Amino acid sequence: MKKLVAVLFMGLFLLTVGSAFGAEKVTIGHLALVPSLPTYVAMEKGFFAEQGLDVELIPFQSGTDIVDALISGRIDADCMGAITGLWFAAQNAPDRFKIFLVYAADSNVDNTMVVVVKKDSPLKGLRDLKGKKVGTFPGATSVSLARAIIGTQIDPQEVIFTEIPPPNLIGALAAGQIDAYFSPEPFGMIALSQGVGRYLIKSPCTLLGLKRGIAGGAFAFSTKFMRERPKVAEKVKAAIEKGADFIKTNEQEARGFLVKYCQLPPPVAAQIPFEKWIKIKDLDKEGPQAYFDILYKDGAYQKKVDTTKLYYE
Repeated sequence: MKKLVAVLFMGLFLLTVGSAFGAEKVTIGHLALVPSLPTYVAMEKGFFAEQGLDVELIPFQSGTDIVDALISGRIDADCMGAITGLWFAAQNAPDRFKIFLVYAADSNVDNTMVVVVKKDSPLKGLRDLKGKKVGTFPGATSVSLARAIIGTQIDPQEVIFTEIPPPNLIGALAAGQIDAYFSPEPFGMIALSQGVGRYLIKSPCTLLGLKRGIAGGAFAFSTKFMRERPKVAEKVKAAIEKGADFIKTNEQEARGFLVKYCQLPPPVAAQIPFEKWIKIKDLDKEGPQAYFDILYKDGAYQKKVDTTKLYYE
């Protein structure tokens, strides 16, 4: 009997080891932000493992760095980064990546962007930003988005824009280095919880009138990865799409993973608003194109890009 148990145990061990060694290794870059949540769900719920994948998650600190790693083939997938950064890369390298999932609103709603001022600020609206210092995330596209929004109310040339790394935004506001900042949540929620700031305006992107939606994040494969390992790319896509589906039906459980991966305080993770994770087959591709066109008009991009050609289908 003992021999039989030993044989069975050894067989199970060898099967487990064999499965581990047979798993396909994949490197996935990500920004530790809310839109990356399907990736975290896929990791925590075993959806990558179900597909026979051995995934290494590599955190990045900026959209520029993660896009550079993707188009150079140093990571297999970007899950997730800013879609505006991929558009920037597409000006000169349109054939180096394909987008397979989009984080966006599918109508003229904006659940995530906010404009924050100090708690005791006398400012009452965007018009009051004339002559003021306004912080944004680093990058030309972040500044252009803020300019385009402010431009619906006043001449953006009359505003002083300052690019500030996200972790430093609240501190810069508290210190009086800036009068306001544009950012996605949770940087508004955290400023309020710390007693530093208040909302000057919520949902500022709606002022752009993008009726087909506002795209924020994108999940993408490098062309090198798709060409060399097409079946593995399909498995990654399936696992992350399953993660997105899980969020729809198990939202509160999924929110808990934001505490681990994004270091959000549990009350913030439980309440932070979401946009939608949209599969390419369900995406109105003209929506992101209209958004690109606004930023292009403002000068964020030097070349016109047909963003409808950038998807993995």
